[in-house]
Amino acid sequence: MWQSEFSATLKNVETGDPVLSPSLNAALKSGRFEVYRNNVYSSLVKTLKHGYPVVAKLVGDRFFSYLASSYVRDHLPRSPILMFYGRDFGSFIDQFEPTKSIPYLSGIARLEYERRLSLHSANARPINPEMFSEIPVETLLRQRISLHPSVRIVESSYPIYSIWIQNVSGLDTFKIPNVGETILIRRLGHEVEQLLLPSDGARFFQLINVGKTLEEASDDAVKNNSQSQIAMLIHLALECAINTDPPLPNQPTPSN
Repeated sequence: MWQSEFSATLKNVETGDPVLSPSLNAALKSGRFEVYRNNVYSSLVKTLKHGYPVVAKLVGDRFFSYLASSYVRDHLPRSPILMFYGRDFGSFIDQFEPTKSIPYLSGIARLEYERRLSLHSANARPINPEMFSEIPVETLLRQRISLHPSVRIVESSYPIYSIWIQNVSGLDTFKIPNVGETILIRRLGHEVEQLLLPSDGARFFQLINVGKTLEEASDDAVKNNSQSQIAMLIHLALECAINTDPPLPNQPTPSN
């Protein structure tokens, strides 16, 4: 019970010190809890800045501190694992009135959070591409594949891939298109990488994830006039495959 009261007091800057046990209350002099609260908030703002470096760069340190502090006030961590703190930061930015003039900012936040999830995803060994080259195309297209745990797809109505690249690379001459972008994020080895997908690429991978065969996902792409991208999408999906159904001959288990 006192944990929930303690958390509520931590959130509400207008309340006084929390009611604890008599011995702790005696030791907790007036103002000391406010120092503790400020330290907690400051630490969480720093955590967000570390987790969202491009968002921070786009708005500047002073505004980011204001943005992050506003988020922290109503979104205290629910887990001691702070590497995953800020899951709904992108949604918060969507509703935050001072960021309405930067409509792509929430997409950048979602991209940075998905990169973090990809980095810390479970390890799994992708299938050796040579195994796919040894089976007929017709058989290959009838395969259902399981994707690497690190694979993430981020869609946006804004060019978030290009904006992110420009700010990370420091190339001010990098051209930013006036179109939405879809990104595939993965960590097949030790490094996280992201690749630009065609606009219907997200749907292709969504179908693969729900158990559709490569052929079924490809047929859907044809129906949506994306046939020119099918070869590229199949190639990316096979690169990210850790298992197939039915299994390929001599196929190792994903944990091998």
